[in-house]
Amino acid sequence: MSLTQQVQKDMVDAMRKREELRLSTLRMMKAALQNKRIDKRADLDDKEELQVFTTMIKQRKDSIEQFEKGNRPELAAREAQEIVIIEGYMPKAV
Repeated sequence: MSLTQQVQKDMVDAMRKREELRLSTLRMMKAALQNKRIDKRADLDDKEELQVFTTMIKQRKDSIEQFEKGNRPELAAREAQEIVIIEGYMPKAV
């Protein structure tokens, strides 16, 4: 099962369980994958899907830094929770 299919399956599961943060994060992940697929005009392989997720994690880390500078800890905490969800789809480091 590709990561795109896994994200779609988990989105349905999150909808059923009414997990709002997880659902919104999964929707962002699906949209990012779809945008990359459209840009490439072909299906993504596993390496490209992981690269999209890596980019999303980096963006969120930058956002956390900016929110902390702007004294917005609640927004920084939400970004940190999104990172945890995205990292769940990344391969485990050796």
